[in-house]
Amino acid sequence: MSVTDSVYDYKYENGRRYHAYSEGKYPVPNDEVEKDRLDLQHHAFRLTLDGALYRAPIPPDVQNVLDVGTGTGIWAIEWYFAEEHPSAKVLGTDLRVPPNCSFLVDDCDKDWVFREPFDFIHTRAMVAALKDWDRFLHQSYANLKPGGYLEMQEITFPAMCTDPTLTAEKSPMLRWSDLFTEAAAQIGIDACGPTKLAPKLRAAGFVDIHAKQYKWPVGRWAKGDKMKLLGRFVVEDLNDWLPSSALGLFTRVLKWTRDEVEMFLASVRKELKEEKRRHFYANV
Repeated sequence: MSVTDSVYDYKYENGRRYHAYSEGKYPVPNDEVEKDRLDLQHHAFRLTLDGALYRAPIPPDVQNVLDVGTGTGIWAIEWYFAEEHPSAKVLGTDLRVPPNCSFLVDDCDKDWVFREPFDFIHTRAMVAALKDWDRFLHQSYANLKPGGYLEMQEITFPAMCTDPTLTAEKSPMLRWSDLFTEAAAQIGIDACGPTKLAPKLRAAGFVDIHAKQYKWPVGRWAKGDKMKLLGRFVVEDLNDWLPSSALGLFTRVLKWTRDEVEMFLASVRKELKEEKRRHFYANV
């Protein structure tokens, strides 16, 4: 079977469509529902950065850009990133336009084979995809030009609540977060991995490392128009992410039935509607 054939020979499970390329590695669907969720999540990231696509101080004449885990390609295409930087060639890779923007189906956990190094490598929300952060960072370093930048925009677990006394025993939302972390660990994914990147970056050879933490409110409970809009994006993103994350992992790894998953997720959604009583957020 050719790579092209395997890309489109999808696997269907619990009413959702999954990747055939590197089948079983990424436990999240790649159907239209998931694509819409990724586009919504893109707007949450942009709102977080006040409309910016990145924070790295890349020069206006950047030449060669790689977007790892590009998803729908919206980061590379929106606002015509390639046209904002007319000198740049933008390549987006994923398991799933402007003339100087192209896309490649590829698995970033495998050996990288590129003809020339990059000035800028960008990733976003790879926490549920990467199993070997050390290998990814070493490959990123090896494929950057001297003076180039790597920027990673990541969501991390566990889910948080402003009420420190609330536990997973009393909160379906926090229990979902714990169960996702547990199931992900069993297939080699560290849901808390983004909190441990600084020493891994140094070990890979990177210098001048900067980290900034943002809070994403789940719902419109936070103060300020920007945070309320962000909270609206985040809760919609999460409501779509719940079945994407649980149907695959909980049934395959934790051996729940689909009915058990659906009943549990209904309790999570019910709790998410209690915005005045439950102030959940995620660290990004």
